[in-house]
Amino acid sequence: MSETHLPITGICLVAKPSNVPTGYHCIRKAFDDTNRDADLMQDSLLERKDRFLCITRAWPLVDMRTLGSDCARVLEDVKIINERDNPPANYTGLTFTSDTREKGTVKKLICVKIVERQGGMKCICDIIFLYRAKRPPQFYTLIGDINGLQMCVKEGTVPALRPAPTVPTQIQSNLYPNPTADQPFQAAQQSAPYPTNDYSNTNTLTKKSDEKEILDCIPFQINPKYLAAMRKTGSGNDLSTFETFRILSSYEIEQHFNYDFHIERSSL
Repeated sequence: MSETHLPITGICLVAKPSNVPTGYHCIRKAFDDTNRDADLMQDSLLERKDRFLCITRAWPLVDMRTLGSDCARVLEDVKIINERDNPPANYTGLTFTSDTREKGTVKKLICVKIVERQGGMKCICDIIFLYRAKRPPQFYTLIGDINGLQMCVKEGTVPALRPAPTVPTQIQSNLYPNPTADQPFQAAQQSAPYPTNDYSNTNTLTKKSDEKEILDCIPFQINPKYLAAMRKTGSGNDLSTFETFRILSSYEIEQHFNYDFHIERSSL
């Protein structure tokens, strides 16, 4: 499904398409000719050097190596300038690749403006490169030429944030045994407005009291193997010892996986 109506939250260059940062999409081919690579670097006489632009619309981001790693920022504008010129005020040049830290591009420099996210503000939702066509497709604007490719962007607006849930209630069920029967469940803390870093002291997910779903009465619980490990180490309900373990609040889940189904509704 197309996501080109959502704001771009991160952008970077890579030397190898296999090194795309987590959550990013590599713009590998020209929009009007899929046989042509969207390579932004001219080959030297001695070796081939590839440069590909990568973007993401994920929010929050998980790869901190790239521009726009702040979960509350979006791409507002893109410019192409001469390599020897200084980037405009409040713009940052993509001067290095995120995977190899090599020089980004030659002769031309891509400059991006990444700003604090605000609902209703102008943003960039998509980037494409044209090889044969000289005019951008509908809804796209031509930015400039880089290595024989015409860079085009699609503008949009940042959607407003959903309000945070007020008084979430804990999902309980008697259908399945409690894997932590030897110790009481601690009440889930009320979700704070996003962003928040407090994910401790909860063993179940929460939901708004007026929601009715097909998964009602089914407990969402921490995997017993993690609970066993916590009891073994004496850490109680503290999940901080698990570096890759993260619990999202119900508000973060709604924001991160929000999808409006407008395409599906339009086909009915």
